[in-house]
Amino acid sequence: MSKGRKNVFIHPTAVVEEGAIIGEGTRIWHFVHVRAGAKIGRNCNIGKDVYIDVNVEIGDNVKIQNCVSVYRGVKIDDDAFIGPHVVFTNDLYQ
Repeated sequence: MSKGRKNVFIHPTAVVEEGAIIGEGTRIWHFVHVRAGAKIGRNCNIGKDVYIDVNVEIGDNVKIQNCVSVYRGVKIDDDAFIGPHVVFTNDLYQ
């Protein structure tokens, strides 16, 4: 299912909000949630149960494994590999 995006696979259980930008050749798997304003590059693979928040930027050729959370303001460069259960937080105060 591509939801009108060129050569993009979006699993039927995934939620990709209006206004999210998904690059050509990207695959989005089960139970992923991509928020409006997020930008995902070309040829990415977004694993099961991933959350991508508002204003997150993900480069090209990025692989994100299962159960990852990427919160607002995070930028992931091209060709990155993000292992399972990683959480990128945006809390500037510990």
